[in-house]
Amino acid sequence: MKNSLLMRKHGKTFYWASFFLDKAKMQAIYSIYSFCRKIDDMVDEAKNLSVAKKKLLIFISAWNKGTPHPVISVLNNIPKENWPNQKLVKNFLNGQIYDIKFTSFKSEKALIIYCYQVAGTVGLMVCDIFGVKDKKMRYFAIDLGIAMQLINISRDIYEDSLRNRIYLPESLMGKHSAKEIAYPTKETAAKIDFTRKKLINLANIYFASASSAIDHLPRGAALAVKLASALYQQIGHQLIQTQYQHKEKRCYVNTLCKVLITFKIITKFLLTFKAKLKPHDKNLHKFIMTLPDAHF
Repeated sequence: MKNSLLMRKHGKTFYWASFFLDKAKMQAIYSIYSFCRKIDDMVDEAKNLSVAKKKLLIFISAWNKGTPHPVISVLNNIPKENWPNQKLVKNFLNGQIYDIKFTSFKSEKALIIYCYQVAGTVGLMVCDIFGVKDKKMRYFAIDLGIAMQLINISRDIYEDSLRNRIYLPESLMGKHSAKEIAYPTKETAAKIDFTRKKLINLANIYFASASSAIDHLPRGAALAVKLASALYQQIGHQLIQTQYQHKEKRCYVNTLCKVLITFKIITKFLLTFKAKLKPHDKNLHKFIMTLPDAHF
């Protein structure tokens, strides 16, 4: 599947926002998305954990040795200097390895580290596509990745339970089996609603941090990132209005709502002057300060 088609199918929010990028940046973003998505699918779509582990080890070997691999080939249409660096790929893979040998998160700390691994790193990869080298700016890219992953977790609770995964930290939710999440009692559903709201409120703190830096990206990139961020926040807003239930359908932003949000973002973007970049709140990175590009 072509990179653009893969993103259109699985990353509808990013695909919609990507139309504000120039063609070269758009294609590069599609490539990065496909690269990360295909690695993620090695784990999520494998018949069993043994197969997932084997596929991931084959990829890791090819990546480290620089030998051909179908997943690596999706990057061939972008310059090598824009390829994800080794440290970021290593941390992204750590997140995938965690999913293979999955155990529930005990605390918010474990959750944030995971969000950095599977999404904060992607934000940093996108920074490399946009040519963002300023360390201070990269702090905010991590925040946006973490915020979006918290929304993903809040949205996919039921689907994840079918994979025997619970990303809701026990410090908030208490200890539950995947079956109890998939087939919740009223009491369990209420706990899930409470925890989901906590995670969405936490995501909004990271969104707010990231938003203060978006205007400092190149102009086309800034508009695309603003829109993607706003659409993800809308998913969180819609989730808060719902109550968790068995066979919960995936929450999405309908086309009319996307159009209205897009119009609002464009109007605000055109009428707003770029403010001075505010200092990053290092407390947001207190759990990840030893990881690449984090605030320490």
